Amino acid sequence: MTDADTRTWIVLLLLTGLAFALGERGGTAVLALAAGKFGLVAWQFMDLRHAARIWSAVLLVLLVCTLTAVVALR
Repeated sequence: MTDADTRTWIVLLLLTGLAFALGERGGTAVLALAAGKFGLVAWQFMDLRHAARIWSAVLLVLLVCTLTAVVALR
């Protein structure tokens, strides 16, 4: 693992702990944390940073649509 991978992993652990601390009362904040974690994993560990920009855009649109649907159905 590189230093960037290690830093990303630590940030993911901290975000997971924060989401756990917020618990059920966090609501939308927990969803936002999950979206951030998704972005970090895709960017760092799925090498989206090296992919064509269209794939980053498609992934962002998919994430926004999914979060919108989840918030709308709550």
